[in-house]
Amino acid sequence: MSCRKLSTIYLAVFARLVKHPDGHTLGEWKKCRPLWFSLPSLCRVFAIFSYLLLSFLRKRWVFDPQRIHVIILVRDLFSALPALIDAFLEQGVLANNIIILDLGSSALPCLDTLTSLEQFGCSWIRLSTYDQSFGPYTPWLSSTVKRLVRSWRYPYVITDPDLFVPSQIPADWLSQLFETLCSKRFALKVALPLSIDKISVENSFSIISHERDLVNKWPYRLLTRLLLRDIPGAYVCPTDTTLAIYRPSCFFSTFSIRLSADYQVEHLPWDSDFCATPEFQYYKAHKLTAFGQWSSTLP
Repeated sequence: MSCRKLSTIYLAVFARLVKHPDGHTLGEWKKCRPLWFSLPSLCRVFAIFSYLLLSFLRKRWVFDPQRIHVIILVRDLFSALPALIDAFLEQGVLANNIIILDLGSSALPCLDTLTSLEQFGCSWIRLSTYDQSFGPYTPWLSSTVKRLVRSWRYPYVITDPDLFVPSQIPADWLSQLFETLCSKRFALKVALPLSIDKISVENSFSIISHERDLVNKWPYRLLTRLLLRDIPGAYVCPTDTTLAIYRPSCFFSTFSIRLSADYQVEHLPWDSDFCATPEFQYYKAHKLTAFGQWSSTLP
């Protein structure tokens, strides 16, 4: 039995054992988040421990950017999309392997941009109203998207649309994500870190504190010291849907590795000028209420 099938069976059994007693019926937000967010802390620790135990069974791959699929989660935030897609194309990703997952965009400029990108060669998947309710976790909860992801036998990328990849980032950023995923087989995903040097929104202090707390929690510091000694600056921490490369799987976890600060990308909603744009104001007025202000002040 392959490691992937073994992991899937294990997680399915584990999911039944830790099912929330209320059946996730008390709040819509509970229905729209993967199992990982419903697990008690002790169960998350147990799951992470199992990742470590099973890591030696996991497959390694040879880096080939033309085999990598990219899913970009979009809902009315569009101005950063052309530059973000260009960044992937420069890494060797094929345009027809870039999938724009439309979570219910309605802004006309956004729809025009998505139309142009589809004509360029990217895939534009318009989700049903039901699937839209899963928000940024659609790749792990929508049966339509899960079937697509399950067909891939190679690492893939998922990212939010509101990121800017600066020109000074090392040119090998995608291969570094890939090679780290292959060499550190305990991780389900490897992400790029977010820059906190240029945050200009009102609650910048709380955002910076949140980002630093991700690194400073002692369990993650311990894992970083034990498992990432050979990758200077990289660290273990939780990551949501920030740009990351994923091991072939349909199970979501926030447990991840982030590369060093040299590979930082900018999160545009942390910039007050971006937040003042009509694009962002429209997004706020039409955001998915089950997720609060997704892709806004906190990633």
